[in-house]
Amino acid sequence: MKKRFKTIGLICLTLAAALAFSACTGTVIVRTSDPVNGGTTNVVPVSNNEETVVDVLEDPSDEDKETTDDFSITPVDGAKEPSKSGSVYTITSAGEYELTGKLSDGQIIIDAGDEDEVKLVLSNCSVSCSYDAPILAKNAGKLIVNAAKDTYNVITDDRQGSADAASGSGENYDAAIYADCDLNIAGTGTLIVNGNYDNGIKTKDDLSVKKVTLKVTAAGNALKGNDSITIKSGSLILISTSSDGIKTEKSDVSSKGNQRGIITIEGGSVDIYSAQDGISAAYDVVIQTGEDGEPTVNIFTATYAGSASQGATTEKYLIVATSNYSKNSDYYAYLYNASDDGVYAKCTYETTVRSGRTSYYGLVFKVPSGYANIAFCSVPTGTTPDGTNFTLASDGQAINTEMNGYLVTSSGSLDGEWVQLSTGGNDGKSGSGKTAYSSKGIKAENAVTVSGGTVTIKSMDDGIHANADATLENGSAPLGNITVSGGSVTVDAADDGMHADGTLTISGGTVNVKNAYEGLEANIISIEGGETYVYGRDDGLNACKGSSKTPMIKISGGYLDVTTPSGDTDAVDSNGSFVMTGGTAIIKGGASNGMMAGSVDVDNSISVTGGTIIAFGGICETPGSGSVNVYVSSGTSFSAGSYTLAVKGGDSILSFTLSSSYQSVWIASDCIELNGSYVLSNGSSNVLSWTQSKQSEGSSGSGGFRPGGRW
Repeated sequence: MKKRFKTIGLICLTLAAALAFSACTGTVIVRTSDPVNGGTTNVVPVSNNEETVVDVLEDPSDEDKETTDDFSITPVDGAKEPSKSGSVYTITSAGEYELTGKLSDGQIIIDAGDEDEVKLVLSNCSVSCSYDAPILAKNAGKLIVNAAKDTYNVITDDRQGSADAASGSGENYDAAIYADCDLNIAGTGTLIVNGNYDNGIKTKDDLSVKKVTLKVTAAGNALKGNDSITIKSGSLILISTSSDGIKTEKSDVSSKGNQRGIITIEGGSVDIYSAQDGISAAYDVVIQTGEDGEPTVNIFTATYAGSASQGATTEKYLIVATSNYSKNSDYYAYLYNASDDGVYAKCTYETTVRSGRTSYYGLVFKVPSGYANIAFCSVPTGTTPDGTNFTLASDGQAINTEMNGYLVTSSGSLDGEWVQLSTGGNDGKSGSGKTAYSSKGIKAENAVTVSGGTVTIKSMDDGIHANADATLENGSAPLGNITVSGGSVTVDAADDGMHADGTLTISGGTVNVKNAYEGLEANIISIEGGETYVYGRDDGLNACKGSSKTPMIKISGGYLDVTTPSGDTDAVDSNGSFVMTGGTAIIKGGASNGMMAGSVDVDNSISVTGGTIIAFGGICETPGSGSVNVYVSSGTSFSAGSYTLAVKGGDSILSFTLSSSYQSVWIASDCIELNGSYVLSNGSSNVLSWTQSKQSEGSSGSGGFRPGGRW
């Protein structure tokens, strides 16, 4: 069962885009979806008028369902009876064991043979332990933990203290379910895992999850498999309050020739709420269609994880106008519950933010899990607050989990209102509250591949990121590639929507970067098919240096729609070349003069030998000789509305919609023929009308343009 969970977008401009043509045959296909939500460059406050609705899983936890029956372990089909010492049960041989009832402050230990397969069937079972891992497989060939049909089971690690501090004192079994062998989590029942000490479920080898309804809440990683993690099916809610949601550790090759470090999701519904990275793979992340159907993956990191009301530790900002800020004071947030004493969190300066002509100090603080209310105070510098020695203070109120900033609006106190800090840099574009630590949606040290399923990411860092900056344990250089060949990917990111140190390829499916600093960024960006919609606050597409290859943006098929806001922005920016051989591209750049930024900005050259591209905004360069026919107009204004490019008096070539105004355009298409006449119309009004008498036709207006090169 799912419920509707609404998360507030950082940016609030909506743009409707439309497609497209079919091989110059006169068939026009109009897309009427709302593919891109974009934004402004204002910092604070940002109104709460645009939202993304994500289907997330309903929380399966229910304290009333937890068993209170006496605990027992029953060997099945001749399995050997486990030994018992106090509340510790030890299984020493292969077989199946049924666990029922409540074991308080006890432990299940598996210490069997190297090839033994041990199966624990949890049948309305509850196990908690305050001194070690509640379920601990010290030795076995494989451990299977199976939640029996229609049962409710709870495993709780109640240890106190720091797992990091304990790691130097012998073996540290740092998970609620810990295995020193392959570990399978399965069954058709419900399993709740509470990893209060560190990780939720961890194995030193391979971890597999199938069919089970699983909720893991952990201080460390929710799921950790040193060698690999495979999610085949099931309904999973994975929460990490201070670390990563899903993580692998190794990137070498096993003795059997298997590459370690791969995280694969091939079915089921997976919701991840993580203080840091949602998925972090030592090698690859693979999201694909498996035997049990299409996977659905929702990832919320850092502040977004907190907005899911799952209790993750998050960063928030106290935002104080420079005119009200005192350098002789320290600022604190006081977190508390109605019946408990609270804790103070110091607010430290991180960034200067601006809204209009007003400058603010952005003071960051951490919100620990478990607190519902907040108040702010200032005390003389170096003073420890005690609730009575404050200089200024605000009233107490509930924490707004859907906003990441508290804006002080009155002088003489710290009273204010909750806002969304939408950008974090002085340029008015970068940052967006980006965390100082890694809180990416999906991160891989080699490659990320999406070929099926539905992926939605709300990240306070990059949405998807592939590294190529360190030699892998298998001795090879990482690829740093991202490939989308199917499925649907939607990203809302504080930093880059997708960043690949190597090549970013989209050959199928739908990619929608709704909001990002750089929409798509890679050494080489290759659009080969599918539908891609991008909104970037700085660059929409950016081909940059990396992987020792010349930067390039290539379009050979599919549909591409790119938008950037007004200002010093490029819709398409290549530090090398731009090459188009097919497909359709609607490009909308923010700059109007084209001298420093605009629609398509390249360091080398633009080549269009096939397909259709319409580029609105400042004209930096246009396709040179050897390209298809080009029409240029830098003196024409375009208002919001629906447009059609057509043969004059004949067939339509392309229809699309603008939701903002632009100055200037260039059009290149293999549908434009020499001596042909064409119109670009807005409803019944012809905005442009021309006859293509030569390869590059049109007027540069007052600004001028240079075909095929730089200014």
